[in-house]
Amino acid sequence: MFVLLLMMLPLASSQTEEEYSIESYSLYFDLLSQNSVKETIEVVLKANQPFNRYVFYTEYPVENLDAIVSINGNTLASNITAEKITGGVNAVYVSFPEVNKDDIVRIRISFLTSGMVQEVGGKQQFAYYVRFNQPVGVFYARLFVPKGYAVLSPIIPSPSKVESSASRMVLEWKKIQVNAGDEFYFIVGFSEEIKPPKRTSPLWMVVIFISAFVGGFFGGILYRERKRTRREILKNDEERIIEILKEGPVLQSELVKRLGVSKAKVSILLREMEEKGLIERTREGRSYRIQLREG
Repeated sequence: MFVLLLMMLPLASSQTEEEYSIESYSLYFDLLSQNSVKETIEVVLKANQPFNRYVFYTEYPVENLDAIVSINGNTLASNITAEKITGGVNAVYVSFPEVNKDDIVRIRISFLTSGMVQEVGGKQQFAYYVRFNQPVGVFYARLFVPKGYAVLSPIIPSPSKVESSASRMVLEWKKIQVNAGDEFYFIVGFSEEIKPPKRTSPLWMVVIFISAFVGGFFGGILYRERKRTRREILKNDEERIIEILKEGPVLQSELVKRLGVSKAKVSILLREMEEKGLIERTREGRSYRIQLREG
């Protein structure tokens, strides 16, 4: 089952594209429990003109916000705040002393959140979506899976690197030269808590690595072939969406409530239905208005 996040989830965006260029953008996800994730965003910017604030948006809850800002290698005082805006989206603002053209600004933001992990088919599944509104030199994403959990398919996309230790497993994805408009979907399945061997052996590490690799391989195949091999449950959900839309256009957030499924699942369903020519999506504020395609 494919799980994607809404098109509005944390966007690597700025107030204006001209203010700065993004040298690198890194995401770190530490699975603390099935209901809690520590997310860290580290972005390196090169100023194209003076500016003193960085903003990003997320539909996930944010708690225990913290930010560290350094300008040309010097750590400076900063202030971080969050504000709920239209549609339940959180805007996170990081303010700092004004920087000058060509200054290098490194911003590290961390917070606690939830909703990225859901139970799908009897196992847990982590899902995340990010879209870039301007070019990025290097993009990293790292998922830290704690001891006591086994990584299973699907793993989408296949990780660039997998590391394992006695305390956790790390999955890493890396992309050089991201273009404006590029989007990335991360889906990782993992089992309920298990009892690992008392001592971490090379064989155990090999088994974990093969599991991740095989899961990524088949997950990638499923992702590429999803237009030709729809699961019956998706067809049923498509029919439910069509029945709702026969009553008139609705916001995407309203569909999530009425269907009683995850935001991620609704997002991929709508994208696929749009590709089939069944529906139309129109941007409305920070959400989408969904309606049946005429004719």
